Amino acid sequence: MDTVPTRSPSTLLLAVDGSSYSDAEATLVAGIVWPVGTAVRVLAVVPERLPLLGLSVETQTMVDESLSDLRQQEWAFAETLTTQMANRLRAHDLAVEVLVREGRPAEVILEQAVAMPADLIVIGAKGLSAPDSFRLGAAAHKLAHYADCPVLVVRPPERAQLLSAILATDGSPEAQRAAEFLCALSLPRWTEVTVVSVAEAKGGILPSASVPESLRRTLFDAAKAHADEMMQSLCGCSAHVRSIVRFGHPADEILATAQEQDADLIVVGARGRTRAGPFRMGDVAQKIVKYASCSVLVVR
Repeated sequence: MDTVPTRSPSTLLLAVDGSSYSDAEATLVAGIVWPVGTAVRVLAVVPERLPLLGLSVETQTMVDESLSDLRQQEWAFAETLTTQMANRLRAHDLAVEVLVREGRPAEVILEQAVAMPADLIVIGAKGLSAPDSFRLGAAAHKLAHYADCPVLVVRPPERAQLLSAILATDGSPEAQRAAEFLCALSLPRWTEVTVVSVAEAKGGILPSASVPESLRRTLFDAAKAHADEMMQSLCGCSAHVRSIVRFGHPADEILATAQEQDADLIVVGARGRTRAGPFRMGDVAQKIVKYASCSVLVVR
């Protein structure tokens, strides 16, 4: 199988909002031994405040003063947040830079990812900080769709250390990139990587139980071949690796496996064009990002 070239992650853009999801981001990033030279840019986005129209002069003055005070509080909070996060990551020998920007979170993060440029964006699945309007939930969903680089959507783990990851494969170049990206990391705390390949009746016309046995066997053999290829690609990884072949709809089976394995992370390749064209993340990756109960790494 041809090897798809990919760069090891060297520049991370860590978007934080002060929620428990931001704390989970720091825990995950600190728990990975990144390649030598990896740099982290911690970014907090202060929401932009649009002017209110149609107010009297007196009311407008009062509103402007209140908004000015609120903006100062938000900037102070963002500066404190990024500084604390940077100090936390520097304790793990990471080179860290802090940024505070104003605007719409998703747009600002995308702009910064291009300006760096970033090799990986890390963002919480959702979260609410104080002040109340400082939200990154919608941003995570938008970034997973439109970012040009891989995106790691983090959810707080139930365990203190990462123990298991699910790596989805379908034999595509995108799946191969996902495997190479995972192998580029040194993950001493991850004891197991489960490769999941799903045999699917194309188009989903027949329910699983109604698929003829001969077709089921053909589909299963093809899925197993994809899993075997992926296992071969992961030979150089330090983690213990095993594979599972399932039959059904890919997103449903990947999510079910993650639930059964009590996985901490799902790694999936994204299909589609970049933002320069009509981009689609892919139905499977989109559903996994939306419904997974654990963190999800979408690799491009």
